[in-house]
Amino acid sequence: MNIEKLKQYIKRKIKNMKKLELHNIQFTEALEQFKIRLQTQGTSEGQVYNKPNSVKEFLYYLEQNEITSLAKINQKLINQYFEYLKNRPLQTKDGTMSIGYLKKHREAVLRFIEFIKSQYHEIGHGQSGIQIRINNSDTKPITILLESEIEQVFNACDTSLLGIRDKAILSLLYGCGLRRKELLKLEVHEIDLNKGRVHIDKSKTKYARDVPMSKAVQQNIEEYLFNVRNMMLDNSSELTDFLITERGTKMSDSNLAKIMEKLSQKTNLGKPITCHLLRHSIATHLHRNMSIEDVAKFLGHKNLDSTMIYTHLKNEYYG
Repeated sequence: MNIEKLKQYIKRKIKNMKKLELHNIQFTEALEQFKIRLQTQGTSEGQVYNKPNSVKEFLYYLEQNEITSLAKINQKLINQYFEYLKNRPLQTKDGTMSIGYLKKHREAVLRFIEFIKSQYHEIGHGQSGIQIRINNSDTKPITILLESEIEQVFNACDTSLLGIRDKAILSLLYGCGLRRKELLKLEVHEIDLNKGRVHIDKSKTKYARDVPMSKAVQQNIEEYLFNVRNMMLDNSSELTDFLITERGTKMSDSNLAKIMEKLSQKTNLGKPITCHLLRHSIATHLHRNMSIEDVAKFLGHKNLDSTMIYTHLKNEYYG
C-alpha cells in the first residue's frame, strides 16, 4: 500500500469511527480508562488505537440496543453481538468482516470485559467467564488421539538408533506438550535431568516456562542423549541442538515432518500424526484430572482463551 492510499485508508477509518458517537457517560468513561490501562501496560501504539476502537463499536451496539449498564453484559449478549458482526456489511468495501478481524474484535472485547470486572475483584487473562467462539468454516475440526492410540504411536518406534530418537521426539511433543518450533529450537542444556524438567526459553508467547518430565519421558530422553545423539554427532561437532538428524546435522522442519509422516504410515490410525495433534491430545488427557488453569500453564498459554477448547474436547471424547 503506497503512502497516498494509506492516508486515504486512515481518513476513512477516522470518518467511520466518528459516526459511532457514544452518549452514555459510563461507557465513555470506561472506554477512556481502558485506553489508559493499555498505555500503562506498555501496549503498542497500534493496539492502544485499535482495541479501544473495537470496544467503541461494541459499546455503540449496546447503546443502539438500549443497554445502558456495563453490568448487563453477559454471554447471551456477547453471542448476539458477534453474530451481528459476522453479518454486518463492511463500511469501506463489499463483503463482511473477515475471520481475522473478528478475532481482533474478540480479543479487544474480552480484554475490555476483564478490565471492567477487575474493578470489583482481581481477575486474570481469560477469566472473565465469557467465551467467544469464532468458527472458520475452512478449518477442520480438532481431533485428538486416545490414550490407547498414543500407546500405538510410541510402540511404532523400534529399538534402533532412529527409533530411540523418534521416541524422544514423541516424549517431548506428547509428554511435555511442546510446540513444533519449541522442539526444533530446544538445546541440550535446557534439559535438566537432575530436576526432571525442560526449560522452554524460545516460546511462541515470548514467556519462558519449565515443563516437568514424567519418569517415562525422562527415561526416553536419557536413552537418546546418552546412547544415540553422541553416536550421530561427529567427534568435532559443537552442535548444541537437542534434535539432530542421522547425519549429525540440525533437524529441520521438513525432517520432523517426514518423521511424523512415517509414524502415521506405521500406525495407520486414520489420523495423520502431527506435532499439534500430540499437543492437543496431551492437553485434553491432562484436563480430565487437572484444572483448565493448570493445563494452560503446562502448555505455556498466555491466557485461558486459547485453552478453553480442551474443555470442549474433553466433553466430546470422554463425556
